[in-house]
Amino acid sequence: MVERVLQIAEACIEDMAEYSNHFHKDLQACEVKMHPNNILENIFYFRVCSYTEQIALINYLDKFVMENKEVKIIIVDSVTFHFRQDFEDMALRTRLLSEMALKFMKLAKKFCLAVVMLNQVTTKFIEGSFQLTLALGDSWSHSCTNRIILFWNGNERHAFIDKSPSLKSASAPYSVTSRGIRNSTSSCKRIKMM
Repeated sequence: MVERVLQIAEACIEDMAEYSNHFHKDLQACEVKMHPNNILENIFYFRVCSYTEQIALINYLDKFVMENKEVKIIIVDSVTFHFRQDFEDMALRTRLLSEMALKFMKLAKKFCLAVVMLNQVTTKFIEGSFQLTLALGDSWSHSCTNRIILFWNGNERHAFIDKSPSLKSASAPYSVTSRGIRNSTSSCKRIKMM
């Protein structure tokens, strides 16, 4: 993972330099030389191995962000993973997920930051055919303000705005490259990942 983030950090610095050279020639004298470590030093990574660790981390985030006020985005991948397996008490699971969503909303409002939660999809047999549906069902999906669904259309990746209070539903192609997420190019091929 560190190698991948380093690639994206290097590309980000190159993109900022190109942008600066192209649009702000008069600002080149003020240009601050950045190093990928400047970006990496500001990424905090927490790994959790169970739903109890995930809940404990979410409870800790308020203190962590208070001590690290430069945090402006929290990304959770995958928010529902630990709740999908070996969870027999569905009422408890629903309550814990609702409490977790509420804590994320409070964090976002209190510290003026974005919370991005990745969720998994699964297939469900509905009206004679299999359809994609969100893991843990629709009740969990109502806790997010905006929902973007990532999918393949042929050999091209797309992002679809499925739910938003301020944006119309729309789809846009994109590519995942060594430089990060980019505008799609017609040469994008769907590659089997190993």
